[in-house]
Amino acid sequence: MKRSLSVAVALLLLLLLPLAASADEPLSPEALKIANSLNCPVCSGESVRDSQASIAVEMRQVIQQKLDQGQSPDEIQQYFVERYGVSILREPPKQGFYHTLWWMPVAGLALGAIILALFLGNRPAGEPEVSVDPDELRRLEEQLGQELLTDQGM
Repeated sequence: MKRSLSVAVALLLLLLLPLAASADEPLSPEALKIANSLNCPVCSGESVRDSQASIAVEMRQVIQQKLDQGQSPDEIQQYFVERYGVSILREPPKQGFYHTLWWMPVAGLALGAIILALFLGNRPAGEPEVSVDPDELRRLEEQLGQELLTDQGM
């Protein structure tokens, strides 16, 4: 009985050993910061730091290894950009075409303000003045009165 229990515990430990080996090693604060600046390649909208995808786990390990080798955060980010493209960065660089992306919302607001000002500037202030000839007004009143009387008589 004791022997079978010992064998069962040993087998259980052997089964759990790969899970323990694949668990994340503790990352340095700098590694966590770098992992937070990268998008997970397979998880939409999640950082490498937050994702539990196997590729994100591997990327965190690579980040820590490269930091341990003495590479700077910029070098590590560049390493991932070379492999996955600029879209791997959670915050695109503020240069070249990406500089335009940063200024697009400001330009859109400015353009909208200009269009609104032009639209509101072309509108007349207050109610427009209408000149009515008093004789014409009397003639229309009489005509309307006659039409009302004929409609009521029917």
